[in-house]
Amino acid sequence: MDQGLMMVGAILVGIAAALGVALWGFEVARKDFPHILGFVHPTLAMAGLLMLGARFFIRGGAHWFDIGLVLLVGAAAGGLILVVRGFRRRSMIRAVTVLHGLLGLSGLGFVIYQLTHR
Repeated sequence: MDQGLMMVGAILVGIAAALGVALWGFEVARKDFPHILGFVHPTLAMAGLLMLGARFFIRGGAHWFDIGLVLLVGAAAGGLILVVRGFRRRSMIRAVTVLHGLLGLSGLGFVIYQLTHR
């Protein structure tokens, strides 16, 4: 069961990461992004993070998985800052946007590494 939770969590976070890269493209081009992307990206990311968190609490930690989970939680915190700024109609902070993306992609990389090297 833990392999399934980790696999589905990684897939959901991976899809969210692909949507995040699309959002980043809109941000770099300084264009308005489709609002559905703004809702689907965090929803998929949080669903995946919840699955990975459930796996952690059910089976305990694993070295690379633990590192990935901490990085993903940090990415979620950065994403929360961006969501709050978006709802207040304020501009995004580029440094937070870049940090959010780097933490998320790095965390996903560690989770995938754990999945492939069991």
